[in-house]
Amino acid sequence: MDIHLFVLIFTIIFMLHNLEEIMTIEKWFNKTYPRIRKRIPAFVEEELRKFETMNAARFSFVVFLLSIPVAILIVITTITEHYLLFLGLNLLFALNIFTYPVQSLYLRSYTPGLWTSVSLIIPYYIILSYHISNTGLLTFNNLLGAVVILILFIPIFLLSHKAAEKWN
Repeated sequence: MDIHLFVLIFTIIFMLHNLEEIMTIEKWFNKTYPRIRKRIPAFVEEELRKFETMNAARFSFVVFLLSIPVAILIVITTITEHYLLFLGLNLLFALNIFTYPVQSLYLRSYTPGLWTSVSLIIPYYIILSYHISNTGLLTFNNLLGAVVILILFIPIFLLSHKAAEKWN
C-alpha cells in the first residue's frame, strides 16, 4: 500500500470523526454530561465547565479552524513528500483518539467521537504503524519532525477553542 493512500484515508477519517463529534456534542452536553458529571475528576470538570455552552455550531467552528492547518500540512506533504509533516499530524491525532475509549470506559458512557475512534481510526493506526515500520518511514529524523509538528499544533488547538468561545 502506498503512503499516498494513507494520506487520503487519513483525510477521510479525520472528516468522518469530526462529523461524528459535531453531530453528537450538543446532545452529549445536554443529556449525558449532567448524568455523569459526578464521575468526572475535579480538574477535568473545571475544564469541561468551560464547554458547557458548546453547541454544534461552536464546535463546527473549532473543527473548521483546526482543519485549515491540517489541510495545509496534507497538501505540503503530498507536494514535497516530506512525510514527517504527515507523521506529525498522525501523532497528534493518535494521542487524541486513544483518549476516547479510555474516557468512555472510565465514564461508563458514550463520548462524542467514540464510534469512529474504535471502528475506523484505531484500525487505521494499526495498519499505518505496520506500514511505516516496514517501509523505512519511521526514522529518527521523521519521528523528531513529527514531535515538532505535534508541539507546534498545541497552540493552534488551544487558540481554536479560545476563538470558539467568542463564536456565536
